[in-house]
Amino acid sequence: MPVPDLGQSAAVRLYEAARAGEFHMTEAAARGLAESCDRLAERIRQARLDAAGLTEVRGFPELPSGHALTRGFAAKGQEYLDTLSAFEQTALRHKAAYLAAAALFLEADAANSAALARTVADTA
Repeated sequence: MPVPDLGQSAAVRLYEAARAGEFHMTEAAARGLAESCDRLAERIRQARLDAAGLTEVRGFPELPSGHALTRGFAAKGQEYLDTLSAFEQTALRHKAAYLAAAALFLEADAANSAALARTVADTA
């Protein structure tokens, strides 16, 4: 199931605008926002770890309806995990955009790479 777009494309556009010199901010502001993004991404990662078991559904009877319920609840659990991943990607992409807006390109590229790595991990 593809990860839903929960702001990632807007964050990518912001990053591209910063890289093109169309979006600027001070280093202090960029670092403050980047730290906020890091805290948010860490909380999201923890929530995803805490919820990992939601796709392992048990307890329904060995009947067609029980199998359907098991699949349905497991799919909902996976949808929740995918949503958390999308929010983490969005936070990391915003971090990259803020750092790029302050011309902190090495750090911005690292943050962008982290967001891309999260995307790859979700599609693997």
